[in-house]
Amino acid sequence: MNTTYTTTSRPHARHAALLSRAALLDIPASADPSPGTGAARVHTVQWLSRYGVFTAGGAVAEYDALRFDLLNGLFYPRTTGAELDVGNDLIGWYFVFDDQFDGELGCRPEAVARMVRDVIRVTEEPDDAPGQGDGPLLESFRDLWRRIHAGRPPVWRERFRHHWLEYLHSYHREALDRAATATGAATGTGTGPQGPPLSVDAVLALRRHSIGVQPCLDLAERFGGYALPAALHGGYPLARMREATDDVVVFTNDIASLDKELAAGDLHNTVIVRHQRHGGTLEDAVEHIAGLANARYRWFEQTADQLPRLLGEAGAGADLRRDVDHYVDGMRHVMCGNLGWSLRTARYDERGIAAVSDGRQRPWAGLSAPGPA
Repeated sequence: MNTTYTTTSRPHARHAALLSRAALLDIPASADPSPGTGAARVHTVQWLSRYGVFTAGGAVAEYDALRFDLLNGLFYPRTTGAELDVGNDLIGWYFVFDDQFDGELGCRPEAVARMVRDVIRVTEEPDDAPGQGDGPLLESFRDLWRRIHAGRPPVWRERFRHHWLEYLHSYHREALDRAATATGAATGTGTGPQGPPLSVDAVLALRRHSIGVQPCLDLAERFGGYALPAALHGGYPLARMREATDDVVVFTNDIASLDKELAAGDLHNTVIVRHQRHGGTLEDAVEHIAGLANARYRWFEQTADQLPRLLGEAGAGADLRRDVDHYVDGMRHVMCGNLGWSLRTARYDERGIAAVSDGRQRPWAGLSAPGPA
């Protein structure tokens, strides 16, 4: 397949605003991706094209400008080849799936629930189950799901599926929020029967799942060739460090995507929620959320410094200490890589804002038509 790839354009006014907001963050922005990033970039475009994800004219170029391969390469800077391809396919599929909900479908909880159930059904199929002609999203996900799980131990497979289901179910909860907000606007009550998130804590609790960080951390284990014991993975301090990683990525993403989500009218953004609840200027809200991100990141690094002592006191062997060190680096790569990508992708500049303004959707956003209301 002949593919013309695009490059990031010169900074515009909105990108300058993003750089100014990002300067509030005391988090290093990763700049050096895996040397296999370019090959993974080509692979995933071809993979998604093979399943019919890109049918509209210009869809490949629009997708490629978002540089999800760069995000993947920053997440896994020491991974190359087929393994990096798997990570890139997962991130690419995740964003294609996420873009299905920017329009009408995202406001219809029952339709979203059906769509989520379809994806979950694929995770329950035997590895050798034949494809069922389910369309681009499910067929590509079926292939991806099998490749991700190949050769992995049960403890890892169960962990990954658990995190993936939490991610999928978050779409239904977000749809309930949007439907409630729409009902409130139509009736003049301001909120619907269930009400939208009214605090940063409330929206953060949901975004920890919808941001999709935990499955990406699971891939760090997969690429490192280990699976942490369940008790260690789910106990203190690693569980809290994983939550801090979620929070830093959520807060960073919400700052980077602020103008895009204001244009799209999306309420699931901690900066927007902070501004609506407490008033002041929008930049005051940005500063507050940046402060929360900085505090989480400082706590993460302070706790990481204590880990060798804690593991030694627990009698952990050399191999386990090495695996934990790798996993902590994996969390760090996700936090810093997300910021590095956010400053270089077209998803949050003028092009990204135009792509969701005035009801416009991405060319691949109609892969699962919502059907009659």
